[in-house]
Amino acid sequence: MRKLPAILATAGLLVSLSACTGAPFSSACTPAFPSGSNSALVTADGALGADPKATFPTPLVAKSTEVTELEKGDGAIVAPGDVVDFQVTALLGSTGEVLTASSYDKTQPIRRTVGAGDALGQMLQCASVGSRVASAASFESIFPGVDPSTAGVKGTDTIVLVMDAQRVFPGRATGADQLAPAGFPSVVLAPNGQPGFTFGSSTPREDLAWAALKQGNGAVVKKGDVVVAQVTGVVWGASTVFTSTWDDGNPVNVTAASTADDPNGVPPGWAKALIGQKVGSQVIVSIPPSEGYASGSAPTGVSEGDTIVLVFDILGIF
Repeated sequence: MRKLPAILATAGLLVSLSACTGAPFSSACTPAFPSGSNSALVTADGALGADPKATFPTPLVAKSTEVTELEKGDGAIVAPGDVVDFQVTALLGSTGEVLTASSYDKTQPIRRTVGAGDALGQMLQCASVGSRVASAASFESIFPGVDPSTAGVKGTDTIVLVMDAQRVFPGRATGADQLAPAGFPSVVLAPNGQPGFTFGSSTPREDLAWAALKQGNGAVVKKGDVVVAQVTGVVWGASTVFTSTWDDGNPVNVTAASTADDPNGVPPGWAKALIGQKVGSQVIVSIPPSEGYASGSAPTGVSEGDTIVLVFDILGIF
């Protein structure tokens, strides 16, 4: 296989059905791209969640982006603003050659936010979990700004994608708004849900403390759960954040355990604030140095002795 750009790298409902052509998307949702005569030529007889064994007449040349739902799932609809996990195979339209594919390991999906300007996420808009879709588009439409020579193709070459939608999560916390107690920085949310901070005092609080800004009513996070979360982190009093999944483009998987107990876990203070929360909640936590990153493990922008503030949205349990 050739190597396609890192945009097709894994982020961190296998249904055995034969593929058919031209099944409709949900009538309650408007797809980002129309179906077309080219994407409708793709067939895929492999089981969902596995190698699709895609075929189509060659050469297949698409003048614009087309998306056809090959197999309709029975799960939740992927709506604008949602986060979708999926598996994908990419083929060269001129020859049918497989260029690259995801792992087809359900624990290692591709993850994209729908409607964030990323073509891969937009192609799954209005599909249902358990669906398989085929798309046909030029390389430059799928990977704008990426040098096509890195994949051994031209920008105008048609790429066929076969995508299986595995899971969908809301893109932001959906719980009921709560009034945070005194002693925390003020948090204001952008229209997309991204938090911004205003510190009323330059002197950080000394204790570990957390509060719900939105109270969800979903499943309770237990120790060891892998949580899908939007996360923003700032050093107390700083004017810029040191981490933001909103800026990075997609939520991350967070293990609800302290690094003292699990090498894949999070700083102890964060773990304490996370365990016991409900899916759908947005939580603010102030973490003193004693409950923060272990010596030498802090990310860029965090120094030893810093108090950090995190706001995290709990979107689901992986």
